[in-house]
Amino acid sequence: MTMGINITSNNAFKKLADKLKAEKNKKLEVGVMIPDVATYAMYLEYGWVQRVSGKQNAYLSGILDLPIHDKDGNYIQNFGTLHLPARPFMRDTYAKRRSDWTAKFKSRFLKTFDIQHSLGIMGQMATDDIKETIRNAGIPAGSFEKRSKLTMALLEARGEMDKAKKSKGKGLLPNNVMTTKPLTLSGVLQSSITWKVS
Repeated sequence: MTMGINITSNNAFKKLADKLKAEKNKKLEVGVMIPDVATYAMYLEYGWVQRVSGKQNAYLSGILDLPIHDKDGNYIQNFGTLHLPARPFMRDTYAKRRSDWTAKFKSRFLKTFDIQHSLGIMGQMATDDIKETIRNAGIPAGSFEKRSKLTMALLEARGEMDKAKKSKGKGLLPNNVMTTKPLTLSGVLQSSITWKVS
């Protein structure tokens, strides 16, 4: 009695190897893809310092009802610089969540052997996590510096507080004006976070 094994190939491994070779240069980008919003997001992510000109000093002093001349008529520079603190919504989220993203990619890839699909799943997870960091004002929640008194005074001076009070409950404006929570004024930053595979 003779036994034998007959192996038939449908080239599945070769097809998989060819597919993986074709997709090996795929990359995932997560962040803000709209150029104007991306510039703004960069300032929020890394912070910003600006020297204040005399004209800007007069404007800011006027809004805050600060004198720009002393009793002898000497000019008062109330603001030397403006400082926007860094609120690293992208870097902090990446540092805290990247191992979760990698595990999700690996899990999905081992089920599908599809790099593009697996990157897309990871991209959506990263996008959701970054948006959560923005909503929670940091990771851990509340760790980003609150809006400054100057920011709140500027919003008040522009009439934003009154607009928010009038529209409250009407669904016209996001009610993010009256809070000291950063990164949430219009919702544009959060809604601009997205991903793409290229």
